[in-house]
Amino acid sequence: MREFAFLNENSDEIPLDDSIESLNLATNDRYLVSNSPKLNAEIYAKEINFYLKNSTENALVKSKNTLKIYEARASGFDLSMDVDLAKEIGKNILFVSDNDESEAVSLLAQNGFKVIKLSHNEIKFIYGEIGELLAVVLRDNDEFEIDFSILLVKNAKDYMLRQSGCFEAANLASDEILSLVNSVSPVYNYKRVIDYDANICQYKGRRTLHCAKCVDVCPTVAIMKNDETKELVFSHIDCVSCGACVSVCPSGSLDFNFIPRRAFGEVLELYKDSIILVVDDSVELESLDVNLKPNVLPLFVKSLNFLSHEHLMELVCTSGASVVLYGKEFMPPLNEALNLVNEIYEKIYQTKSVYKANDLSSLNEALNLAGFIEASKQEINFYNLKKREIFAKYLLNMIKDEDYGKTGCGELVRYGKVEINTDSCTLCLSCVGACNVGALYADKSDNSIKFNASLCTTCGYCETSCAESETIKVIRDGMELKKSYFEYQTLAQDELFKCVECGKEFATVKSVKKIATLLEASFASDPDKLKTLYCCGECKAKLMLKKQIENGDFDE
Repeated sequence: MREFAFLNENSDEIPLDDSIESLNLATNDRYLVSNSPKLNAEIYAKEINFYLKNSTENALVKSKNTLKIYEARASGFDLSMDVDLAKEIGKNILFVSDNDESEAVSLLAQNGFKVIKLSHNEIKFIYGEIGELLAVVLRDNDEFEIDFSILLVKNAKDYMLRQSGCFEAANLASDEILSLVNSVSPVYNYKRVIDYDANICQYKGRRTLHCAKCVDVCPTVAIMKNDETKELVFSHIDCVSCGACVSVCPSGSLDFNFIPRRAFGEVLELYKDSIILVVDDSVELESLDVNLKPNVLPLFVKSLNFLSHEHLMELVCTSGASVVLYGKEFMPPLNEALNLVNEIYEKIYQTKSVYKANDLSSLNEALNLAGFIEASKQEINFYNLKKREIFAKYLLNMIKDEDYGKTGCGELVRYGKVEINTDSCTLCLSCVGACNVGALYADKSDNSIKFNASLCTTCGYCETSCAESETIKVIRDGMELKKSYFEYQTLAQDELFKCVECGKEFATVKSVKKIATLLEASFASDPDKLKTLYCCGECKAKLMLKKQIENGDFDE
């Protein structure tokens, strides 16, 4: 397989780098990236023709930038983690419609499909996945189940299209319906799109519910939760690759396999000093006429909706320019993410940093407004850090020693802080153990609990895990745009208590005093037991053993 190919179907001479093979006719040779679906290539990069047709750059710049687009696609392919999967699908179809569908049913039958036709009022519920779908059918005051491979439905109810293999057919002609079912049967090809790190998931294994945002935003049944075991259940065959779960995940435990975080950073290296137009796969570029002013360079992504506030910050800081997002649908996590980043930029640089567009008019407007923000440009490798750590590093470099006020707090992308009542805190460190993003940690050097607000997802698990009533409190009130918010601050601190027997430090003064206060009354009549309250574990055992020997408890 060769690397880059360009099929020139116009009479105009297109400036290309020597590493790109220019062809006048389609060939059977296999390539990695091409500009045309007519070529035998792994990747059809439709943004190449779009850029060459609409860019106002001179020929030399076009040549250099076209190569960047090819290289970006190749880099993304090399570093992607998506896995190809397939499932054999039968030919049993359930067709739900209140209309006469005899023409479509007849055509399907002629092509080997078995079709059951039912009306909407006969269907109670549908569940399962493509190839293994089940419908609860109502008839004659009774209900029963039927199994089938594919659902075709006209004017589907909301729940009917959440599973794979369920298709809206309201606007399809009979031949289009046949083409649709032939595309998924007898073999249904799909991908494993989402990668999951359970170690930093803020749902898995917790005693109480604090996060399942990925489940809430998933438009299908690709991510479900088991509240008894506190485990996420993934159904990759039902995933529609929207990426919203990645955007909304507060800790970064989910990643988008089409372009994982490491790949994203490497691809962006090619877009330095460019105004990036991020293009969603859902939009039609082939016939789009738009004025791409100098320095605008398109970047293709499978879905805009995987972009989190960390991704957006990386786009702007790496390029040194505002970013334009062009797609059909902007889901709530992405909207909150871009609102947060824009609010930050407006406070620091008095300009927006992210523009969104979903049609030609809004795209032209966004491209006209987009420009360079040189002061925010950064060239730093943060690939090995967690999601909020990356965001915090970029932002701290922008804030420096200034104070730019405070941002608001969204419903999905939340920032805030934690406060500890030092009078009642015993430094038992339950809160530290509960935090899996490193926002809270125990500093042994000065016997303290330290907290970095910029890393905190405000999940509240530390609050639930605290053994002391009204001691730790999570406040969701936004991000403070000042240096101290991004650094570890001491929330609680205590001295270590020295064992009254051997002098070894073994616990905090507050924890020892608390236990002693609770048990002193019970041990008041026994001086030896009373003394153990102020001893380390080893000395406690020695004292009790000595007392047993003195009392003759081991005599025969």
